[in-house]
Amino acid sequence: MVLDYPDPPLDDGVVRLRPWTNGDLDTVVEASRDPYIPKVTSVPAPYTKGAGMRWIERQDARRTGGAGLSFAIALSPSDASVGGLVIIHRGQGLYGLGYWVLRSARGRGVASRAVGLVVRWAVSQPGVADLEALVEPWNEASRRVAERAGFVAESTARVETSVSGRRAEVIRYVLGGQSPRMDS
Repeated sequence: MVLDYPDPPLDDGVVRLRPWTNGDLDTVVEASRDPYIPKVTSVPAPYTKGAGMRWIERQDARRTGGAGLSFAIALSPSDASVGGLVIIHRGQGLYGLGYWVLRSARGRGVASRAVGLVVRWAVSQPGVADLEALVEPWNEASRRVAERAGFVAESTARVETSVSGRRAEVIRYVLGGQSPRMDS
């Protein structure tokens, strides 16, 4: 199942989830200067205009290649991007969520709103059986975002995974406390 961007974009009057555009390069620049975002994402650091343009192109390639969707988190009604959210197809109806918000937009509920919007939409899509979020244990803000959206930490919570090319311990959150169905 290949997901496509919702039309119209997901929007709650405060946050809008939409595809990335070249007009979002300033957001990529700011994200590349964050001490954490480039460590856990593919945001280029150090930043160059060429690297930023290629990063935006890869976001759409995720959709066209069937790997998932990459959304810019934008503020309504200005449409100024302040973060990113990905939903990645992991196989057998399982999709993983990842999200980040610029430092200048943190602490205002932007990530919680964005994740809530995409979760409500995703669970209504054919072929999406389960959702998960992998969060590093020390990242309290990201853990709260996942929990507000209805995710719960699994009882076997800590697993080793690759976070942007490095090994990291993470807590696996599943939506509603349900482990992914492997029988489908």
